[in-house]
Amino acid sequence: MLVLAGMSAKAQDGLPLADGSIAPDFTAPDIYGNMHSLYADYLDQGKSVVIDFSATWCAPCWNYHKSHAMADFYEAYGPDGSDEAMVIFVEGDIANTTTANLFGEQGPISPSQGNWTLGSPYPIIEDTNALNLGAANKYDVEYFPTMYVICQGTYTTLSADQFPAADLRNAINDCQTLNGIPNHGRIDVTNAMIRLCQNGETANIQGKVKNFGNNNITNATIVLKENGNVIATQNYNGNLAQFATPGTVNFANVAFNNGSTYRMELTAINGVATTNPNLSVSPINFAIAQPTANEIEVRVQTDNYPAEMSWEIKSGTNGQIVASGGGYQAGPGQFGAGGADANTTKIHTVNLNLTDPDCLSVVLRDSANDGWTGGGIQIFSNGQLVFERTNVGNFGSSMNNTKALRAMGTMGNEEVESEVFALYPNPTKGVLNFTTAEPVDVMVFDTTGKVVYTAKGINNGESINLGNLQRGMYIAKVKGLNSEKTEKIVIE
Repeated sequence: MLVLAGMSAKAQDGLPLADGSIAPDFTAPDIYGNMHSLYADYLDQGKSVVIDFSATWCAPCWNYHKSHAMADFYEAYGPDGSDEAMVIFVEGDIANTTTANLFGEQGPISPSQGNWTLGSPYPIIEDTNALNLGAANKYDVEYFPTMYVICQGTYTTLSADQFPAADLRNAINDCQTLNGIPNHGRIDVTNAMIRLCQNGETANIQGKVKNFGNNNITNATIVLKENGNVIATQNYNGNLAQFATPGTVNFANVAFNNGSTYRMELTAINGVATTNPNLSVSPINFAIAQPTANEIEVRVQTDNYPAEMSWEIKSGTNGQIVASGGGYQAGPGQFGAGGADANTTKIHTVNLNLTDPDCLSVVLRDSANDGWTGGGIQIFSNGQLVFERTNVGNFGSSMNNTKALRAMGTMGNEEVESEVFALYPNPTKGVLNFTTAEPVDVMVFDTTGKVVYTAKGINNGESINLGNLQRGMYIAKVKGLNSEKTEKIVIE
């Protein structure tokens, strides 16, 4: 019903633009304030354009987004590649969505499918009535997603709904020959988050080599770095075609140390040094489980369907459930939507009743198999945030966060460790909050070592705003009177 409502709100002429139609021009800002003119910036400059009209609540749109087809095409032929074409994403539901939904926040009609900005190197435009831009007006979008290839030279459209990257390339090749560039690829760390129970614990790390070049990759060199120093090297050997399933490399038994930063770098393809740091460097995210006393506070941010939500804290030793909560009270709406427990924070004081130290898992469950879209969980010990997963999105029926907490147990209560200070959330959209036992000074460095932000005398509960910095990875050095900490931060 939601999809049909969105379609009926958008359709005017009943069908998208016919193939061969002249693409309507538009000029609009992306979500970061950069202006984009379809004609002046791209078509007039000899660049064909892929344009995707989607909605943040649209599941087929989200599935296509997760395929990375547009991102792969952009990396090959956009500004970071041969710079022969452009990709533009338009969030086209004018009436029912906002820019916040693109970052995964819940929408007024239906929750966003997730954070659409992650894995999207191309510009993202939030259509509004003020822009008078796309879906219901100039491009006659009847359904989401609706996609077009727009040819430079003729400025004509071709329907390209959910095309794989190679098919986008082939569609444009019918009106403009895309040359591409050789020896062009990217390295990605497969592990989304490495979770560890103790400082110095080891883990296995996998990297994926993806080919965006116009020739096959037969060999590549990948290094693993700690604080900028090479600690391991691996080679990929194969015959990897453009846009093919990535080749893999593995780094075994990597020791992770609190305060260090780790990254994987693609240093050479087919014996040629890589030159694009945007694609050749992939940071490795890791978290060392924070210690906790037996008594903790669990805060659950519910979504619009609270009766579907539940959680468990489980022993890493024997899998026993040591604490649990939910589901919450169903609302009066369809499928239990809404009500007093929807879109609110439920707070639980929990005693883990553990005698011996243990490494604990936090399991999120959803009985409707569609995750906690717009929901999340935070766990506090002695007033300090020790675990957090917010805006978790659609994870299906369960999400198991292993090694999330380090419970000290009754025997170890006297030895419960406590961080002097912590900063969160991380990744962040700009605002970093501080939990600190003493005033601290902070210096933020970019990956070249340049200081990009400083602040002094930050007290417990205060925040800093890094919203003026570009998206990417930074290093924060936090120093108090009695201690010092270095931590990587990611600005989304």
